[in-house]
Amino acid sequence: MDDTDKKLVSILQKDGRTSLSEIGKSLGMSHVAVSKRLDKLVKANLVKISAGVNSEAVDTKVLFLGLETENMDVAEKIKKKYANCPRLLMFAPVTGTYNLFAMMIAEDTWSLESILGTCSMRTEPGIRKSETWFGNAPLIPQYLQLDLSPTQTGSTKGPCKMDCASCSRYTINKCVGCPNTITYRGTLWANPTVSKKTRGKSKS
Repeated sequence: MDDTDKKLVSILQKDGRTSLSEIGKSLGMSHVAVSKRLDKLVKANLVKISAGVNSEAVDTKVLFLGLETENMDVAEKIKKKYANCPRLLMFAPVTGTYNLFAMMIAEDTWSLESILGTCSMRTEPGIRKSETWFGNAPLIPQYLQLDLSPTQTGSTKGPCKMDCASCSRYTINKCVGCPNTITYRGTLWANPTVSKKTRGKSKS
């Protein structure tokens, strides 16, 4: 990735709808040349063009998790289990007090408490200790990579295999459930199994 590529990416990060012609004018090249550069970056998995969601506008809650695992095999199992969780924004190995760091998101305090103690990484086998911090939407960045219409499992079980229908917190309305399941009753994520009329009345 050369300096021209970096400038191209910077332009798209400011506004992903910027036309190839506009980018070309800024970089002093044709729109065809811009298109070729962008295609090359995408095919090389150096860049992914996507939309960001204003997390403050949709009133999200953010959870930060510091985890210490017994070994890296445990870390790998956790990564695979939660890889398709729509609430997971970041998962990274780190050094220091903890060897894993995760950032997750929820639409209300009750659901945030659920991913803290019920369907949480910190309750997985092999976790020695953990620490959590939570708050409202981050100030920076303003836009987060949220998949608001995740692939449905077609059942009451999420990608992590936790079953919302058998969860006591879900049954007493202290969690809106997993966005990937047919039991989801929140409003932040799309749920194709629920009509717009019903979704509008959902408790969040």
